[in-house]
Amino acid sequence: MTIDIKEPLETKKVKSLLDENETLLFALTEQEFSRDYVVNLQKELPDYLVSEIKWMNKLYIVPSISSKIVMENLNGFYKCIELFDKTAHYLMNLMADTFNINLNNSSELHDLKRNRSDKQRGNINDEWKYHFHGKGCSFTNSITDQFLDVQIINGLEYGELDTYYLMKFIQTTESLKEMSTVLNNESNNMKKVIEILRLNDYLVELPEALDDGLIINRNKKPVDNTVYKT
Repeated sequence: MTIDIKEPLETKKVKSLLDENETLLFALTEQEFSRDYVVNLQKELPDYLVSEIKWMNKLYIVPSISSKIVMENLNGFYKCIELFDKTAHYLMNLMADTFNINLNNSSELHDLKRNRSDKQRGNINDEWKYHFHGKGCSFTNSITDQFLDVQIINGLEYGELDTYYLMKFIQTTESLKEMSTVLNNESNNMKKVIEILRLNDYLVELPEALDDGLIINRNKKPVDNTVYKT
């Protein structure tokens, strides 16, 4: 259900609407949703994903994995993102070594993409192949079919998260199969995990990134065998 509103609704009203509608989409016509409003609404709706579409000034609310389940599996989800981050940086550096390019010089990466690759594709070695596209580069392991996609527009930071590609990385990584099962192949569940980790400072905004780009907080890690509260 799409609702045009002039100002953000009170939580009580949102809950009332959810009693009658499985999903909601609010279009704010005369102001913007504040980050505090979105955060507070997410805390009040633990069985839903509350997600802002900034460029459209819209807020959608859909059923999702519960905040409780996310926090119960916090260590596992953090390790998924940590492994993605480490693998992304490893592969970009492996590419640089293989093709003798300086990642600090974007023109050298552009030259590899446009002039030294066949249709922007190629092999790094017998194990990894790559494919440049738009602002990213995807990598596929020829042996295991592990897949990850890396944003290459943020200097030497390659850990920016994308909901679809992060879930695909988890699905194709054997050591992360348990967490893939928890996500149940639902993109809204992956978005909810990202949002809850962001709310708890395990993810941080990437400086100067578009659309609130997020990366792992390398200065804060969950502690094993700890019970976390939502």
